[in-house]
Amino acid sequence: MARKFADIVVVVPGLIGSVLSKDGIALWDMAPGAIYRLIRGGALDQITLSGPDEETDDIGDGIEATALIDNVEMIPGFWKQGGYSILGRKLIDGMGLTRGENYFEFPYDWRRSNRVSARKLATSVQAWLASWREKSGNSEAKVVFVVHSMGGLVARHYIECLGGWKSTRTLISFGTPYRGSGNALGFLCNGFAWKIGPLQAFDGTQALRSFDSVYQLLPAYPFVETGDSELKRVSELDLPNLDRQRAMRARAFHDEIFDAQKRNATLDGYASYVRPIVGIEQPTFQSATFHDSALTLLTSYEGEDDKGDATVPRVSAIPIEVGKEAALYIANSHSALQSDDTSDAQIRGILTEPTIDLRKFRAGPGQLGRVGLHIDDAYAAGKPFTIAATTTRSVQRIKASMVRLDAPAQTTVVSLWPSEGMYKKDVALPAGLYRIDTEHEDLSPVSDVFMVADEP
Repeated sequence: MARKFADIVVVVPGLIGSVLSKDGIALWDMAPGAIYRLIRGGALDQITLSGPDEETDDIGDGIEATALIDNVEMIPGFWKQGGYSILGRKLIDGMGLTRGENYFEFPYDWRRSNRVSARKLATSVQAWLASWREKSGNSEAKVVFVVHSMGGLVARHYIECLGGWKSTRTLISFGTPYRGSGNALGFLCNGFAWKIGPLQAFDGTQALRSFDSVYQLLPAYPFVETGDSELKRVSELDLPNLDRQRAMRARAFHDEIFDAQKRNATLDGYASYVRPIVGIEQPTFQSATFHDSALTLLTSYEGEDDKGDATVPRVSAIPIEVGKEAALYIANSHSALQSDDTSDAQIRGILTEPTIDLRKFRAGPGQLGRVGLHIDDAYAAGKPFTIAATTTRSVQRIKASMVRLDAPAQTTVVSLWPSEGMYKKDVALPAGLYRIDTEHEDLSPVSDVFMVADEP
């Protein structure tokens, strides 16, 4: 019988993953005409920011985020999204969630600083969680974030810097650039013009350079080789067409999250919550060179190619404090990670972890079963003989290791399987003196010695 999901799930999309509208008219959306408007350049022109982002909640241009992108959306050569309709359907159908009760989508203005979006996320999540706790009667309910790409930076800022960790169960991230993406640096420095053959379809450089969010996607780790002995961070250099002050503010955004996480980790009740799902095996920009006033992106880092998802380097998709052991890997590109066929099982496995208490399936101290080992003192070398055991607790199998005591030799490991009321395994060993040890987490271990001798 399936368990009812106790928490709320909030999906936060990535860059260009939300519909942007003005006066009820979608400027950036998933409609059939979107690609045509993009080629004309109109879509980007209409959403260009006219001045610096002062991080106020409302900049007064009348543009608002109204929904998540359903279908594929892209800025060719810069950023792609595979849409979120497949992901939403997997979550609702696979986990038995109800839209508007314990399943929510958070569209946001992806042009703006991620700090602004994080504040708005905080307001929405607090209301959604309070409503669900009252409706479900579960005062212990928390939030599970399922995020894609830059959406992970929005959620992380809310969780670490705005106190969201207190009510967060898990953050499942698909290709989040926790330490940035080389694509953003290449665009800001070298410009962005999409060509179809010899013809320039449109130039989106001015629009994308106006977005603080793009600056917050800059690589935060040492990334640029300038001829010195060590690579430099983007914020340490005067690079072509890059506003260094904005780059430094973007670096401060990442530092703010890093410092807050270190402080939070010392507090009672704080626990690791990030489960990164990382795209691998795709050629991905991982560093750059800057020589003779030219920036060149490289698909390697200090000569090694660790690849990534074609947008986010593998090393950038895992938070430093989490470690590689928490990561799951999908050999797919950035835009397809959240809708990859294998992601469904990954998400459901993570989401259902809190509902399974493994302690129920393990014996406690003083409750371990006992093993009776049935072996003779001596056997003939090279001929099969039976190792048998009985137990006071039923288990699936028992592991048995046989170590040669009189000479160096490789340990022989076998499994004893149920047979005729016992656990048995036939083995044949060369001549020697052996110790046998049994092992099972629900059974007390037992050992004995026996001899295997050549027949006279």
